[in-house]
Amino acid sequence: MLDAEDIKVATFHSHYGAMMFHKRVAGSLLRPVPRSLSSSCGTAVFFSSPFSDECTDENTEAVYQKEGEIWRLIWKK
Repeated sequence: MLDAEDIKVATFHSHYGAMMFHKRVAGSLLRPVPRSLSSSCGTAVFFSSPFSDECTDENTEAVYQKEGEIWRLIWKK
């Protein structure tokens, strides 16, 4: 279950990258990328655990954190 107060979303260059990130981050969900964000593959991983750039790889495009109604960029390749 995601903590509504601390939602983050990671975007990817490929579906494979999204699936691999999803496997590395416990409690994450694979979902379509929010319309307000751009993504190469259209698949995003939503999670509420603390973000560490060690979870990223060459397929990770960016990570955003939800602040009210907007997504704030917290990491970009």
